Amino acid sequence: MPGGTAAFAHALGIDPVPDRARFFSEISRLIYDNPEGRKPAVDAFLQSLRQKPARGRLPVVTLDPKQSELVPVPLTADVWSDAIFHRRVARDELVTAIVADRTATLICHGLIALDDETLAYLGEHSSILARLAERAAPMFAAFSSGLHIQQNRVVPPGGDAAVPLWETVTLEKVTRVDRFVAQLFELDEGRLAYLYDTIGQFDAPHRAFTLGLWMPNAQTRADRFKALATTGIDAFKDWHIRQQPFGRAAYDLSMVLARLQVDEGGAAIAPGSRGLWSRVFAGIEVPDDGAKQMRGADDDPIDAAWLTETLGVADVRQRGDRLDQIAFGQRVFAEAWKGADVRGDVLAALRALPRFRTLLFALERMGITSPAVYAAAVHHASRLSPLDGRRGFVAQAELQGSIALVARMTRARALTAARAQTLIEHLVALPIEDGRDASGALAAWLRDEVIAALPAGDDLESAVIAAMAGPASGESGKAARVMWEGQPYRLDLGAAERQRLRRVREKQQTPPLDIALDVATAGAALASQKLSLEEVQSTTVRLRRHASTMSQRSRQEDEEDAPAGVAPPPPMRDALQKSIEELTKAVAGKDLKRASRAGEPLLELSNDLLAQTLLSLVYAAYVGDPDGTILLAGDVSHRHDFGFGVKDTEHRLRTTWAVPHADVSPNTPWHVSGSLLGLDVALAPLALRRLNYERVLEAPRLTSNERDVFAASVSLMNPFALRDADRDAIAAAIARGRARVRALTASTLESLAHEIGMERARRRAIGWTIAHEPDRAISMFTLTELLALGGGRPGDFDAWGMVTMAAGWCGCSRLTPPGQWPTLAGRPQLGLTASTVADVNLHIAMMLQEMRLPAALAPSVLAGAMQDFIDEVRPTDDGDWLTMARTALTLSRERVEDYVAAATAGGPLMPDTDGPGVAGP
Repeated sequence: MPGGTAAFAHALGIDPVPDRARFFSEISRLIYDNPEGRKPAVDAFLQSLRQKPARGRLPVVTLDPKQSELVPVPLTADVWSDAIFHRRVARDELVTAIVADRTATLICHGLIALDDETLAYLGEHSSILARLAERAAPMFAAFSSGLHIQQNRVVPPGGDAAVPLWETVTLEKVTRVDRFVAQLFELDEGRLAYLYDTIGQFDAPHRAFTLGLWMPNAQTRADRFKALATTGIDAFKDWHIRQQPFGRAAYDLSMVLARLQVDEGGAAIAPGSRGLWSRVFAGIEVPDDGAKQMRGADDDPIDAAWLTETLGVADVRQRGDRLDQIAFGQRVFAEAWKGADVRGDVLAALRALPRFRTLLFALERMGITSPAVYAAAVHHASRLSPLDGRRGFVAQAELQGSIALVARMTRARALTAARAQTLIEHLVALPIEDGRDASGALAAWLRDEVIAALPAGDDLESAVIAAMAGPASGESGKAARVMWEGQPYRLDLGAAERQRLRRVREKQQTPPLDIALDVATAGAALASQKLSLEEVQSTTVRLRRHASTMSQRSRQEDEEDAPAGVAPPPPMRDALQKSIEELTKAVAGKDLKRASRAGEPLLELSNDLLAQTLLSLVYAAYVGDPDGTILLAGDVSHRHDFGFGVKDTEHRLRTTWAVPHADVSPNTPWHVSGSLLGLDVALAPLALRRLNYERVLEAPRLTSNERDVFAASVSLMNPFALRDADRDAIAAAIARGRARVRALTASTLESLAHEIGMERARRRAIGWTIAHEPDRAISMFTLTELLALGGGRPGDFDAWGMVTMAAGWCGCSRLTPPGQWPTLAGRPQLGLTASTVADVNLHIAMMLQEMRLPAALAPSVLAGAMQDFIDEVRPTDDGDWLTMARTALTLSRERVEDYVAAATAGGPLMPDTDGPGVAGP
């Protein structure tokens, strides 16, 4: 390569410089995937490379031939000359000739992904390459990795059992290699090659599902696979393979097939009947007669052809909804589906997901699996959906706020999953009159069921805050003692969070929960007409005391903060004072009937107070640092937008329960739109902390989607679920994996790579690196891969993983197993690359183990580490996961010590004077 890789990369606008071993894999993806998006300077450089040599001289380029470096190029210059360029290209000119030619670069990309035997065969049969270059270079570049040629025959995905299937759809025998390869990459504009490559990348169970190997009848299997390879793959119309060979539609063929859960034999796990899913997809309304609709439903299992035909014809949004419905149903109802009496409830719950997304996800996060509870919850929520304006806002704030509190307490281990389920069952059974709580039932539920189950506090809100904060730790419930920098500390998660919540509540300046509950109690008691005159008098005194502590926001503040489509709240202190005056007159006149008439206005006021307080409490849980800028504007929960200003009815209904997001719009105060559930996702950036304000920050290279995933992975990491034993197991497995890689040789590479399902192109790159730059081989593995190579099972450490925002999002963390990322690649609009890069989390686990610090400290440490990572990582593009993984390892021990030190200032590391701790640095 004339000028070397650095100069060449600079001329092509690529930064950072790709590894020599991966140079062609990267430039083909970065330069030729979307030629229209290239910079003019890059086009000019490529044009200079294409200039024909004059009088035997090299093309005029801005590179110094004396500074050349070697990079691997598959096959010889002679093969390239004969099959691709159809002219003589010298070995020293080969790199520039390939880079200058899009077709040649794409062919090179495809060749790199082949195994040695297949590559050798194509080198010996250059006519196959010539035809590929002429007719299907983009398809070959994108989907060559599944092509395997051994002993003069094609070995298709699925092995011998799949040969008849592939021969039927390609109309060629695997022994006629040239014809088979041509058909594979040319038929249907490469769609068949995409299916072929996708199946080749799958694990054995998903491969068996897609090929239909789980079907006992061979003829049925052949018919269904033929349907998949024709109408099934043709159903996906968003296909631009010639222009963007490495780009993928958001929810395309591979995503549809990969997200389905299957058993070891390849059959879809329950619920997997066509009868159910046909009814789920048949409408959007939640059925009142789900059991009736499920009578006589077809129990035939879904297969790959049915799945692709059913989902492929839908538009992108509907396709995403249907994928989420299937993934959710399999995650939550796989066991429950075995009971025939639950099928109507399952139908109702799954049909509801597009409109009530966060409601279902919140119940799932609590560990609830009863279909009846889900069905009751969505029916209750659907009864509130027609409400709009102020009444709708109050109803949603009360319902969603109540669920959010239970979810938070369950996460913090203050409630068990069983207790949470009981509370939700009772909550969604509360009476609703004209779309509102007219009897104070919600306040009674909070007081008598939720708070009564908690340890007593100084007042009701203190008990709630303590439950939201949780115990000292998730392992023993007691604070862990450590020595840090020669001083004794204790790690007390609950105490630190209680302090933070109290400080946030002070800054919010909204009435405490006790006032809302007491006003509701008073209203219900007065409305019952059972109070004596003395009881009315004591109630009046109590309410007067509450009114004296309530602050009054100005009308202008309320109007500015009111979300679109919602009227400002009534002046609550004035409303309470009016009721007090009425009660005072009733007491003076000994008129109990007059006193009872004050009950209804107080109940109405209690709904407004309770809605406001619940909103504030839920926001307090996720706004982060009490001294942060978000609280300079006071209580921003007043601005929460459930979507009542949206004109389109369907959009409005979805917005109310949609995954929330921060909304920054012109002439509108900062606010969050969507559901109150999942607020930890919307406010995830507030969970991070920037410690170094002295450095000059460049514009972030990560896309906003990727930044959101990295931030949410910290926000959703539950310290109560992190175990020291897992921390130690992670560190030990990665150490063993590193030892194996350091001992790697060319002869052992293939078996090691096979263990983790490594993509073929990287295997070839690592093999070249072992021979030419052996010290760099270790840098081509992620920590998740090293973990697996060291005997660790990624699924055992999901608590340390990443949020999968668009690939089966459940509001939970997952450590994606090695080998799955190629299926997710090429979709920057979904931020899926970040979901597979758990290296920052795993690196911090290793550092905590080395420093002998508790695993539960990880979220606090990651708050600083992830912010620095987001600020500093410089990938070439959204698909450069390897640069992201490498950058994670640059977080030094000294910096981790700074993150730990920050946890002693307002964090969970608190000075301890009771005894010695476990020795730390």
